[in-house]
Amino acid sequence: METIRLTVKNYRCFSDQDPLCIEIGPGLTAIVGPNNSGKSAIKLLFYELRHLFSLLANPLTTSPNLGAIFTPQRSITVTYQGITDHDEIFTNDNERPITLELELIPPKNLRSSPRNDNLVRIVATCQRSAPTSWNLDGYGHHAPTTPLRQRVSPPPSVVDSYNFSWSNPHAMQLNCRLFVESMAMFSDAKYYGPFRNAINQGAADHFDLSVGSAFIGLWGNWKTAGIRHQMRAIDAVTDDIQRLFEFERLEINASPSLNTLIVSINSRPFRLSELGSGLAQFIIVLGNAAVQRPGLILIDEPETNLHPSLQIDFLLSLAQYSAYGIIFSTHSIGLARSVADKIYSTQKGPNGTVVKPFEATPNYLEFVGELSFSSFKELGSDALLLVEGVNDVKAVQQLLRLVKKEHTTVILPLGGNELAVGGREAELSELTRLSSNIYAFVDSERENEGASPADRRIKFAETCDEIGIKARVSELRAIENYFTDRAVKAALGEQFSALGKFGALKGNPRAWRKSDNWKIARHMQLDELAGTDLGSLLDDI
Repeated sequence: METIRLTVKNYRCFSDQDPLCIEIGPGLTAIVGPNNSGKSAIKLLFYELRHLFSLLANPLTTSPNLGAIFTPQRSITVTYQGITDHDEIFTNDNERPITLELELIPPKNLRSSPRNDNLVRIVATCQRSAPTSWNLDGYGHHAPTTPLRQRVSPPPSVVDSYNFSWSNPHAMQLNCRLFVESMAMFSDAKYYGPFRNAINQGAADHFDLSVGSAFIGLWGNWKTAGIRHQMRAIDAVTDDIQRLFEFERLEINASPSLNTLIVSINSRPFRLSELGSGLAQFIIVLGNAAVQRPGLILIDEPETNLHPSLQIDFLLSLAQYSAYGIIFSTHSIGLARSVADKIYSTQKGPNGTVVKPFEATPNYLEFVGELSFSSFKELGSDALLLVEGVNDVKAVQQLLRLVKKEHTTVILPLGGNELAVGGREAELSELTRLSSNIYAFVDSERENEGASPADRRIKFAETCDEIGIKARVSELRAIENYFTDRAVKAALGEQFSALGKFGALKGNPRAWRKSDNWKIARHMQLDELAGTDLGSLLDDI
């Protein structure tokens, strides 16, 4: 799936004067804001409008609902999940229709020719007077501001699952593949709401999460019914939790009465209610995600009930069960800035909720305060490790697991060339007030064995040396060059290959997105880093 720019007007708290506009792409997206500021409404949109997305994702040969983009009189009929009063989904600030704009941000390799075009944008509109009917306008790559219905006459015919064609003088064909695949991912999104306790509720679903006795029964069935992929999913979740909580042995079973889970830790059995809500959250959320394997996961406040050192672990463990990524809302700016590839803030405005990209502060001490470093230190974390960016935070956090230091080390991103350069003594010196045990690891960007590191990295290391930060510039080109071919293929598939010592991700046909580095790091083994400067750093921390 490609990145989609989503613009929403007059849905719930988003008016057309301050519309919601966010980009949804691979990786983790954070929504940061106070209570009742519209964070949950963003995720509810995917839950409530799931049927609309599924209609737009249907193969054209079976149900060509996308054909409505060519005929203004035609509409598609949508049902809403979890809604009994249709008026709920409309904003209270005006009487105008809901408008949903879905724009594919074209990849660099997208090609159109005079004889074909690509569907790149749809604008869907729903009137209050007919809340279940949606009208569609479509736009192609050739003419992104002219509706297709004004360009095509007579209406086109279906060629196959992804293509329309028309027989006007241009004999054009419209390819919808990228758009349809993106809508399929949206329709497969699962919303895991704020209530994530497996015990204190009867048999029910909470949004897309099975909870209470319903979940306990499912866990028992998944574990014992003999369906291979379900049993493997339960085993994978159990192994993840055993590793994250550092248990020597863990087994989780449904009780015979299906009113609790029996959790055996190091051969000692406990009822789940004896162990606290943090462990329950890991079990119920990871258990649901492991079997559902959603395209996109939407979750409220993943930090709830969790020790600070487990919050990143929880998000990254959850992300491995999503085909595309996670959108999470949080009160923790520090958590968002540590792991999110994109961050948006929400706040109340005069015309409803205002959503905007979160601009990182250059004040590094404030950043550390946001991460509540003091609480990490009080709970056993005594080292700071500085890395270049958010993608490196997630990858290095996985590597620290190999030496069992992921819960005793706080990892902070430098913002790339914002701080991983020379001349930043003032910002970096602030950190020495918090700890004397500070390390840094940045990419050298060397192009071959005998090349020197990039000049800005040399100056960064010199600055760190002057103020007492133990900095290392990588001997290889970048952190992804330490990944073995075995780990790359285990994480991403046989079509991907290791980069070698100095190969670059950019332009490599068998490479991956940098945002996937953490998935590969999760499969690395300690002996594969033995003898490298990165392995030595992990030992020294």
